[in-house]
Amino acid sequence: MNSEERTVRLLLFAQARELLGFREHWVSVRAEETPREILERIAPGFFEKIPGARVSLDLEYCSWDAPVGDADEMAVLPPVSGG
Repeated sequence: MNSEERTVRLLLFAQARELLGFREHWVSVRAEETPREILERIAPGFFEKIPGARVSLDLEYCSWDAPVGDADEMAVLPPVSGG
């Protein structure tokens, strides 16, 4: 596995933006890191505060436990409720 660090654009929306206090941030990641690991590093306890949040890598929804690989952008989206 490649442990070389690179920079990914992190976008936050709705409650995630309010909780972390920013909309956009550049963060250093390793290809084998998962969105879950990255967010817990930046905001410990995030998943207890905003359960049901979704994540996308390069505009594609993905699992919180999928490696970021060569993605350039990671977005955290609020939980969606329907009616």
